[in-house]
Amino acid sequence: MTQQAPQAPPELRHSHTSLKLALLSGVAAIGLLGTPAMAQDSAALRVLTFNTWFDQFRNNLDDIAPLFVDGGYDVIAFQELYSETYLSGLQQRLRDAGLGEYAYVKMGDTGILSRVEGVTGTNSSGDSVAYQITDESSAIPETVFGSVHLDYRDTSDRRLDEVEGLAEWAKSTNRSVVLVGDYNAADTSERGLNRASQQKLILQNYLQSGNSFYGTLLEQYAVDPAAMTQFISDHSGEYLALTDIPDTLFTDEMYPVQDNLPVTMNKMKHDFIMLETEAQREPFAPHTLGDGSTTWTSVEEDHTNVWPSWDRSAIDHFMVSRPFGKWWKIVNEEDDPYTGVLGKTDVTASGKAYSDHELVAHDLAWVGPKLEYETAEGDVELTRLVWSEDVAVFDESEGEFYLSRNNMRQDVYLGQVSDAEGNPILDWLSDSEKQTLLDCETTDSRLAQAVSDYCIDDHSFISETLVQDGGTLRVDEDAALGTSAATLRLNDGGLAISGTQMVTLDRNVSLEGTTGGWLDIRDANATVVALQEISGDGALEKRGEGTLTLEADNSYTGATVASAGLLVVNGSIAQSSGVSLMDGATIGGSGTISSLTLGSGATLAAGNSIGALNIDGDLTIGSGARFEIEVNAEGDSDIVTATGDITIGDATALAMAAAGDYAPRTSYVVLQSGGAVTGRFAEVTSSLAFLDADLSYGEQDVSLSLERNDTAFDRVATTANRAATAAAVESLGFDNALFDKAVMLDAASADQAFDALSGEIYAATMTSLVDQGNDLRATALSQLRGYKGSEAPTFWMQSYGGQSDIDGDDTRNLSHSSFGTLVGVNGMLGGEWVYGAMLGYGKGTTSLDGTHNTSENDFTTLGVIAGRDFGAARLTAGASWTHSQIDSTRGVAFPDFADTLTADYGADTKQIFAEASYNFAVGTSIIQPYGSIAHVAVKTDAVSENGGDAALNVQGNDFDATVGELGVRGQMQLSDGAMPVRLSGGLGWRHVFDANAPAADMAFAGGDAFNISGTSLAEDVVKVNLSVGIDLTQSTALSLGYAGEFGDGGRGNSLAARLQVNF
Repeated sequence: MTQQAPQAPPELRHSHTSLKLALLSGVAAIGLLGTPAMAQDSAALRVLTFNTWFDQFRNNLDDIAPLFVDGGYDVIAFQELYSETYLSGLQQRLRDAGLGEYAYVKMGDTGILSRVEGVTGTNSSGDSVAYQITDESSAIPETVFGSVHLDYRDTSDRRLDEVEGLAEWAKSTNRSVVLVGDYNAADTSERGLNRASQQKLILQNYLQSGNSFYGTLLEQYAVDPAAMTQFISDHSGEYLALTDIPDTLFTDEMYPVQDNLPVTMNKMKHDFIMLETEAQREPFAPHTLGDGSTTWTSVEEDHTNVWPSWDRSAIDHFMVSRPFGKWWKIVNEEDDPYTGVLGKTDVTASGKAYSDHELVAHDLAWVGPKLEYETAEGDVELTRLVWSEDVAVFDESEGEFYLSRNNMRQDVYLGQVSDAEGNPILDWLSDSEKQTLLDCETTDSRLAQAVSDYCIDDHSFISETLVQDGGTLRVDEDAALGTSAATLRLNDGGLAISGTQMVTLDRNVSLEGTTGGWLDIRDANATVVALQEISGDGALEKRGEGTLTLEADNSYTGATVASAGLLVVNGSIAQSSGVSLMDGATIGGSGTISSLTLGSGATLAAGNSIGALNIDGDLTIGSGARFEIEVNAEGDSDIVTATGDITIGDATALAMAAAGDYAPRTSYVVLQSGGAVTGRFAEVTSSLAFLDADLSYGEQDVSLSLERNDTAFDRVATTANRAATAAAVESLGFDNALFDKAVMLDAASADQAFDALSGEIYAATMTSLVDQGNDLRATALSQLRGYKGSEAPTFWMQSYGGQSDIDGDDTRNLSHSSFGTLVGVNGMLGGEWVYGAMLGYGKGTTSLDGTHNTSENDFTTLGVIAGRDFGAARLTAGASWTHSQIDSTRGVAFPDFADTLTADYGADTKQIFAEASYNFAVGTSIIQPYGSIAHVAVKTDAVSENGGDAALNVQGNDFDATVGELGVRGQMQLSDGAMPVRLSGGLGWRHVFDANAPAADMAFAGGDAFNISGTSLAEDVVKVNLSVGIDLTQSTALSLGYAGEFGDGGRGNSLAARLQVNF
């Protein structure tokens, strides 16, 4: 924070917005003199920024020289220079101290003093910048180090314009631009988070000046806006001492108010990354004096701050242009007094501060790849990214570098995510959330655009990439290597691709030197397609467990080696000197390759699915290698054609792919030679359950044929239902679609196919209908429970819904749900018997776990019931009839077959039931033991499915069950009064006698009939229920209830609501 800087002498105000022009023409560039090797070749550069406070020590530089001598700074950036006194004077003193030859350049009030070899220049795009372009060294690439001093005014308008110009200039350089200096803008706020005492200074000034900007700030800072307005009205035009301003008007600023948001740095961070240590990171609170992050004001000059709207802040920054910022790192040594915020070493022996700013210095190390620049035809500058042993971090990274566009920056808070003018845009965040750093790896979709804007760098600056000296460049996206026009050069180097996100390598690959390079697809689930030509005299090695597909007509002439994973050639590598496969590697595709040699453990799998691989030369299938083929029912097959000889080594296997579509009684040519075929396959391996393979050898070819073996289909079935289905499918014979698909399966796939083909859903649906009848019976019996009868009828309505699961024994587990509504009437027709009738409608769904088989039914119910008391005992009996209209769907899928079958049919469920109970009165409560018996019978109509080859004809089927139940119920009065409340509950045991599974007879068109069992009813379950009832009036009652069933073979839950009206 300073006053307005004086204008620089006219002769120094050259403007060069393009560094490229400066490099090419040398205009306004000053070559540096000899520099000690240590400054150029050390692993880090020591850089200092120093606001001179308008040359405070211009007449006594000796007082401040010890800092520069002892600090050993390589580059020093100055701001607020009146003249060249500091530059020339310190240059001489550093020379005299034996620290090397420093050169300098000045523009406006900024200057650079450096002992690093390079050229200097000036820029006036956005702001006056004195800079140096350092020469490339083993430690750093060509880099621009510039000194900046942005506008000092309260409002940010000019600073924003300056930032825009600086960003455009930095982009034009095509180099890493490190801009250090006084930005007159803090990080967590624009002018520092103001203490309450500082806000008083704003009010003091405003009362006299009427500064409109200060008036706006006061509105935002006011704890009580009304009190603030009244105080201003009462004291306008007066000078008040700060002690005369009430403390209650203000509180410390913990997050910036609207007009103190850090818009300058927000905008700057779109194009630059801030380098800072954790100790430097600004807090979201006003600074305390000497806290280690404040750079203005310095501790010794803090008392001189009378600028109303600026409080202590960190405004001296190190900013590095994107995309290069991610490759710079601060490497200060701990407790080094000459790096970081120099709160102690920037003071003279007499205690006078060097400046009203604390000086800031860092050791900066380049941790990225080497960058080389050259000028091509038409004065076009090209950038080469190099990863080699010449790079400083090559050895410590064990020769591998992760090249990513994600800069993983740690300098952007969520509250700083902004539009192009620095205005925050994530308004929906709380203040605490805004103080959270942006995570460049977040998967929060709300922050996806922020990650794209701030974290994902543009790598289009890369003209080509060179990897050599045994190094590996690792990427997880193609864009990390630049545009598709950027060549990848491999000279004893390789590209490793991690993860599965990258699916194409869209650039020319040049294989150079005697070694060439490698492409390493590390993830076994990854497939990367190389779209452009691979050229050069070098060799190509395919590494990694993933798949590399070559689509282009490649011209490289070195050898091709696949050491792991799958290499697919759909283009051509015919100019390669030869192709070799190592143990564990596979080659496939439908292109053309040169002579191929398979080592032990290697696999040749021609085609993409079914296809032809052409070999321009010989094929040698070594001992222990594997030749894998796939064929289809139309007589097509994988085929390998060689123009030369084919040699088959001992103990070599021909393997038939498990996913093939084979046709029995068909011969397939799988190897074709332009020369001679020698050798024999030691074995043919196949996972086919029902077919055996045979090979025949000609002088120039090898053929494969398949014949039906004696393995019956039901031999591979693992359940009775699957075995029955298997026998039915086998009865269809050859030339039937189902048989022809099944006969080509391996044992496991066939077992799953027979499971999918069985019509188990039809048998299982009968189980659901009986289970559905249990719910209806329970509802009917409950209607007369406790009913004493009257000449006037009682009308009731009950809605219910429930879900149950029944475990299968050698069948699929069954899930059933239903819901519906019953209405009924109860009354006495004379005598002591109570009668009732009911009518209902509902819907039910049945599904089999692990399948796509379901049935849905709409059902209508009619029922009658009667009951009589015999003292404290009661006998109740009834009967019901339910008609269901059922829609079924079966999804059948297995390798190379899929079908969807539907059907619409009817079913009737009849049941009779009786219950005996006895009431024990305990005060106002009742305990009621009970026992019941029911017989339920289901009859289904015949079914003819609609669909494809897997359609079934299902006969009409019957299923019945006898169900008994024992238990105890209870009821107690919870409250009396106008609306009595009752609590009821029960515990019971339900048993199914002779719990047989339902069965359904069915057949495929043209096949034998077979019988399929469904899921058995749960034999024994414990029943619990609980309900609450309330008498709304003397004639109206409402109840809500829950019922649960739990047992080893099943479980279920249901809810019911009942309304009863007496007349």
